[in-house]
Amino acid sequence: MTPLQQHLLIDQLTDCAVGWYKGDDGAALRYALLWPREGEPRGTILVVPGRREFIEKKFPEVITDFLERGYRVIAFEWRGQGLSHRSLTGAKRQRDHVTDFDVHMHDLSGFYERVVKPNTIGPLILCGHSMGSHLLLRWMVENPDIPVTGAILTAPMLALAGHLAHSAANLVSWSALKLGYGDDYASAQHDYNGQDMAFTGNPLTHDPVRFASIEKYFKSVPEMAVGGVTWEWLHAAIKSMHVTQKKAHLDLVRKPILTITGSHDHVTPVSEIGRFLHLLPNAENVIVEGAYHDVMNEVPAYRAEAWRHVDGFLGRL
Repeated sequence: MTPLQQHLLIDQLTDCAVGWYKGDDGAALRYALLWPREGEPRGTILVVPGRREFIEKKFPEVITDFLERGYRVIAFEWRGQGLSHRSLTGAKRQRDHVTDFDVHMHDLSGFYERVVKPNTIGPLILCGHSMGSHLLLRWMVENPDIPVTGAILTAPMLALAGHLAHSAANLVSWSALKLGYGDDYASAQHDYNGQDMAFTGNPLTHDPVRFASIEKYFKSVPEMAVGGVTWEWLHAAIKSMHVTQKKAHLDLVRKPILTITGSHDHVTPVSEIGRFLHLLPNAENVIVEGAYHDVMNEVPAYRAEAWRHVDGFLGRL
């Protein structure tokens, strides 16, 4: 069976080192170190997933692709995702909740110092998706001297809607916090359920097998399941996006960046994020025509188009 069919944990799928990074507050973040099968690594790729994603979801479609290209891979799960620490427990465990994205920045900086740096071989390249892309970009904004050779960012979460909608969501989420509803689900959000499992009309991928992989993992390992976001998560996300929307901030990111977005992405629509991506001084911004939000989890034709640009980018570093 293929990894897409097995739904096993990463250490059951392949030879790797799986560990836990503990932050200053004791929160444990799960990570994996993987090596190419043959030869000295060309470099090291830090793979960070998006919201609702986990290491195993990235393994067959991104991690394995990098391993086959001769790179060492370090992958980890943000707090609130996969098997990493959850801010809320019990009946609220599935709620994606964080008080401030500064928490993620602190986690990433600590993880870099204690796990990534001592395990990096050759040039270090970052690879993120959606929320992960946003957090990597913000990390580069706030740490412009970090020794990173380049970054590959798919569907970076720089905006979720137009300015008016953003402003309205910011006000409503702020009001919910002030009224004491911060850890309640935001409007239309809920625990992972049949609505999320429906392939028809999904905004992520045209591929039904790849789409179902998250559902099958959540069923096999229920503690991995992640539902919608809370009001406080939404407010924190908007506040963090404002950091990566400022031209003066983006101008600090001088490392080569490849961004890849689907033309039919309705989660982080290119019509909204494009105006910020073009402010990056050394970025190649690619649009895969016809693809949805999760480009690297798309049908083979869209994936092949994305990887053609990734290979070209890696070859130029």
